[in-house]
Amino acid sequence: MFKRTLFEADHETLRHQVADFLDTQVVPDHPQWVADRQAPRAIWQQAGEAGLLCRTIPTDYGGHGGDFRDSVIIIEEIAKRRLCGLLTFLQSDIVAPYLHRLGNEVQRQEYLPGLCSGRRIGAIALTEPQGGSDLHALSCAAEQDGDEIVLTGEKTHISNGSQADLIIVAARKGGTGQPTGFDMVLVDADTPGLTRSRIDKTGMPALDTSHLRFDGCRVPQGNLLGASGMGFFYLVSFLSIERLVLAVYAQAMAETLLQETVKLCNARQTGQGSTLDYQATQFRLADLYGEAMANRSFVDSCVTDHLAGRLDNRNACIAKLRSTETLAAIAAAKLQLSGARGFCAEGADTATQDVLDSAIQTIWGGSSEVMRNVVGSSLANIL
Repeated sequence: MFKRTLFEADHETLRHQVADFLDTQVVPDHPQWVADRQAPRAIWQQAGEAGLLCRTIPTDYGGHGGDFRDSVIIIEEIAKRRLCGLLTFLQSDIVAPYLHRLGNEVQRQEYLPGLCSGRRIGAIALTEPQGGSDLHALSCAAEQDGDEIVLTGEKTHISNGSQADLIIVAARKGGTGQPTGFDMVLVDADTPGLTRSRIDKTGMPALDTSHLRFDGCRVPQGNLLGASGMGFFYLVSFLSIERLVLAVYAQAMAETLLQETVKLCNARQTGQGSTLDYQATQFRLADLYGEAMANRSFVDSCVTDHLAGRLDNRNACIAKLRSTETLAAIAAAKLQLSGARGFCAEGADTATQDVLDSAIQTIWGGSSEVMRNVVGSSLANIL
């Protein structure tokens, strides 16, 4: 849809391989996953065998040793098909990099091969019932008790939460109200004191989303990820790549919806031509196309910055804000321009479902309001 210079020939080969796997192994079964409110565990291992997981993790740990462009291709192909039941980037580009960059060798050898192969499913638990996107408000506590860490508190809206074998938990060191910083703690799913309950959603219904409760959940001191008290610094550092990942997903979905909207307007006939022949429609779609084109350029530039190790949090927030807000606008336009058809059930990818799915994307990974606050509070630095 837009001219790009980001990829090389071998990346396009990967794109065809990913598309083939998704079209044959995922697309036919995805409506059932929507009904079940989660994908079967087996698909994660199949994705691992097909090379869709942890492309950037070194081969020593079961990864592919590729660069982030591999991940971009996989994210884009999943987004184009709206396959919310298999968001591989949750595992590949959020959970696994925490372990690779912060974990010690024992932790890497223990967990990374399973995440790369899909035999293990990973999740990260940040959001809390009262805190939402505000990391400063975390109240889940990590208290030291001899050679163990005791976790107490709740996490909510955790993607992959009910199926995860490994959960990275952000908790306040020393207990609620303590100013001593955050810890990142590795929690195995079978740890006593951890209970999980699935959350049903209208948006992205096939995405496994859960509420987690930690009632005196004890893990060995060796499950501390990184240095004690440095969790907030780690979170801020990793949130940039998480927000870029979400921007890549939203941008690919936005382009797909825009193409579909133009196609349906061109095909929908009225007494005076197609819907696309009306100037009002052309103006609306022209604005959305212009937004999507500008976003494509900016998101790809952020990918380039990330590859060079110079992606900053402000630009990642701008990419996430612009791409998700534009996606929401395109989804709303598609629903309006579809007329009554937009409200009719025609499978999992109806215009109404697109509106619900796009709304989630303006919230997860930090809401649009949080993105604006991060960008706005940094503006003094440009003077």
